[in-house]
Amino acid sequence: MLNLKQLETFVWIAHLGSFRKAAKHLCTTQPAISTRIANLEETLGVPLFFRDTGSISLTAKGRELLPFAEKLLTNADQFQALANNSEAISGILRVGVSETIVHTWLPHYLSLIHQSLPHLEVELIVDATINLRKELLARNIDIAILLGEVVEPNVISQYICDYSLHWVASPTIPRSSLQTVTHFSRWPIITYARNTTPYQEVERYFTKHNNQPTRFYSASSLSASIRLAESGVGIAMLPKEVIAYALNNKTLKIIDADWTPNPLQFSVAYLDTPINLMTIEAAKLTFEAEEQYKAFS
Repeated sequence: MLNLKQLETFVWIAHLGSFRKAAKHLCTTQPAISTRIANLEETLGVPLFFRDTGSISLTAKGRELLPFAEKLLTNADQFQALANNSEAISGILRVGVSETIVHTWLPHYLSLIHQSLPHLEVELIVDATINLRKELLARNIDIAILLGEVVEPNVISQYICDYSLHWVASPTIPRSSLQTVTHFSRWPIITYARNTTPYQEVERYFTKHNNQPTRFYSASSLSASIRLAESGVGIAMLPKEVIAYALNNKTLKIIDADWTPNPLQFSVAYLDTPINLMTIEAAKLTFEAEEQYKAFS
């Protein structure tokens, strides 16, 4: 008899292109996945996949039936949601997030998930935007909260918030020698990682406006950048939201500069196929979390 587990398995194998990946995504074993598909094909009386050594592909009938299977699963999710939204959504939500968000409204987001989606478990991955984007497109994470937008087919990408960047330094560095941004190059410039937009923008500025060589100390860790700046190693550019503690303790001070990079803009992104109610509802909570953070800040 046809059931939703079989249809779900069919859809995920079709999208991931692998029985092994589908088993991992659905938190089950590969033999269980194979059994579901065998039973589904027997019920339907048609093969859904071509199975070659090391690869699989949809048959013509499989391609024809895939959108109907996706629609049935969506309807089932919506049917459960109408009965009880929070009870309907369960499983493991894999969230990829930029470190800036960890230092700002991530705690609010996880609290909202706990309150609104109490049957969800969360697997958190903190990484650079370039890696989060790759993980999202590879379907290794469900939601990415990252710098900039993800402009790809089948990706929903929505702006959430932005944070202005500020030049900051330890009080041990004399302010009299920091009259303009180009003077900053007397010290190492502590920046985001080299494969990020903020780094590239700062590098272009110094290349254009500074005749002296500029040393960049790029770091993929905000915590490391903050510690380096507090220690007087160099001049850093950071959102003031992530250095509130250092500013209060006067281990860092904001420099009134004649130029600053563009603000960091963050968005939430997720794949819209197959449609997943868990992902959609979890993505909605990012906006509420950011609003809560602003209200309490």
